[in-house]
Amino acid sequence: MKPYTKRFALLSILITMVLSGCQNTTQTTSGRAYLNKYQAAPTGTFGSHGNPTLNQEIAQIAKVELILRFPARIGLAKIYNGHITNLTEPEATAWTEANSRLGSDFGEFIPVSSLIAEMAYTPSSQEQTNQASEIVRKKRMAAARQHLDAVLIYEVFSETSDLTLPTAVANWTIIGAYFVPSEENTTVGYANALLIDVRNGYPYGTASTTATESDLSTLVAHHDQKLRQQNSAQIAVSLNLIDESITLFQNLRDELK
Repeated sequence: MKPYTKRFALLSILITMVLSGCQNTTQTTSGRAYLNKYQAAPTGTFGSHGNPTLNQEIAQIAKVELILRFPARIGLAKIYNGHITNLTEPEATAWTEANSRLGSDFGEFIPVSSLIAEMAYTPSSQEQTNQASEIVRKKRMAAARQHLDAVLIYEVFSETSDLTLPTAVANWTIIGAYFVPSEENTTVGYANALLIDVRNGYPYGTASTTATESDLSTLVAHHDQKLRQQNSAQIAVSLNLIDESITLFQNLRDELK
């Protein structure tokens, strides 16, 4: 192979993938214990400027207790544009492997059905509702219909930025536009997850991660390359999130013991 051919081949392949920003948190605190700390507090300490209505609302929100016990039925609700979407084949395989790694005393992962979500959901009667809270409410209803104990709601998305290379001068020629890489495309995939109890909404934990992919593209192949890269980054970040979720569930199970 000639030297310039080798250089071109190297420019045409994936340059790098960087995985970073992984984190997860768990919560196992008691709402009753939290509120007991404020029983003797002066009026107005717990709330906003002594507003009794707000104080009661805060107390109602805070008194939730954790009730999750393992083994458990954990729902998986992947969100795309506000709706439950199907798991990709790599994701489905990874969740099955995660279930195996967590062991028989963990329980099982069960995908939340988008059809059941539509059947079980009833819109809120409030005049003004927050879209995000309604999405979570809908997933809880679907998970309840499937008799799940908790549901891991997660969302995956990506952003792409382009950097024009000095070789972009080749775009002025017909042949160059097809064969000479003139842009570096960088796509960052993001994934965030929230684990909540289906029955009382207790937030057991969160997880988040990112995945970055960079590649070169020609002017003609630019659009298709960006779509492929975005798809690849979203799959990569989903797999990262599954690894983070394993750690989340291991920590949560240990704390609940």
